[in-house]
Amino acid sequence: MRMPSLFKDFAPDERRNAALNAAGEALWGFQAAMVASATVLTVLLTDFGASARLIGVIPAIEGTLIVVPQLAGIWLFHSQTNRRRNLVAWHLAFPIPVLLAMGALLLSPAGEHAAFMRSALPVMFAAFIAGIGVIVAVWMDWLADLFRPAIRGTAIGVAFAAAALAGVAGGALAGAAIGQWPGIPTYGFLYLAAGAIAAASFACFWLIGDPPRTPQQAPVSRPPSAAETRVRFRASLADLNFRRYLVGRGIAAAGFGIMPFIAIYYRSEAGGALSGGGVVAAGSLTALGSAAGNLAFGKIGDLLGHRIGVIVGASMQAVTLLLLLTTSGPLSCALAYICAGVCISSTFVSHNNILYETCPHDHRLSHITVGNMVLALPLMLGGLLAGQVAESLGLTPLFGMCLVLSLGGALWLALLVRDPREAGRE
Repeated sequence: MRMPSLFKDFAPDERRNAALNAAGEALWGFQAAMVASATVLTVLLTDFGASARLIGVIPAIEGTLIVVPQLAGIWLFHSQTNRRRNLVAWHLAFPIPVLLAMGALLLSPAGEHAAFMRSALPVMFAAFIAGIGVIVAVWMDWLADLFRPAIRGTAIGVAFAAAALAGVAGGALAGAAIGQWPGIPTYGFLYLAAGAIAAASFACFWLIGDPPRTPQQAPVSRPPSAAETRVRFRASLADLNFRRYLVGRGIAAAGFGIMPFIAIYYRSEAGGALSGGGVVAAGSLTALGSAAGNLAFGKIGDLLGHRIGVIVGASMQAVTLLLLLTTSGPLSCALAYICAGVCISSTFVSHNNILYETCPHDHRLSHITVGNMVLALPLMLGGLLAGQVAESLGLTPLFGMCLVLSLGGALWLALLVRDPREAGRE
């Protein structure tokens, strides 16, 4: 079978790894969309009577616990010996069982007690995100070794695009199920199915072939000490251009803690009073925008630099917020989620590749970790403050404030940050 032109520069082993990685990400993306926090969990908590402040905790949990636990990953997965095996085992032992437990809880008699579920579901969601957060930097470090820099953006972009396209189907399925069988048990079955599909995705990752190692990449026998980690963190943050990049990303990130409030807006009278199932189905289009962005940003980044994708992503935040401020109804809802998807895609392909290209020392895992940890504060505050503002002032002021931050982040990145490849040539 002839490979698509996207893979024309790939060696045979790289094509195989790219295909397996894309298949695994597709299965993961399908299940993730079935229980998406910004739509499914938000609608579920709203049905349980959650306040705007509680809804604001969801993006804060996601933004913080996907980042801070990465520090633990440096020590837990420091050795590159059997890294793939250890990453698969971690998912099967921790995050995936949490998904299954959420489904079981929703199907149990406890699912009838709204006050208890308003507390239990966010806590379990936090455990799931923290479990994923531990391996995020390690996972990206592992992927970076699978593909040469000249093709890495394309390979990773294709995989995340596959995840996003599968997410369209997963989100549409969830929306149809909620619309057809309204009630708490439907959510329980969605979480159980998501856990089972997530486990299946790791059969694909398990089959990926690890690249041969050079003497410089020899596995280490011990985890780095706290002092060694601090030295590497300082070395990473010593570069002015990298610090400017993190500031710009942080400003933009603080302005996008509103993902759950998109669903809240379109379920309100001002947004068109859409049904829960309708919002979840429209939310699946986030994955469509993300797929397009992943493919485009990966290929364009390989050719012209990954800074472009980050700037476009921040700009698409502003477009999303303008839609929320000026339009309503089903079409507006669909467009808002598509634009949000394009924005999100830049945080995968473009951001991760910039971290790869800006590493100034020999421990890329530490560089990825510190870069992501710096962003944890604006991600956390963005979600928490969004909930406070939404409850005290309303959604319109919230969206207006976030629009200012999004435009500010885009301008900062465009005017003050150089592409790492250009900076490296100076």
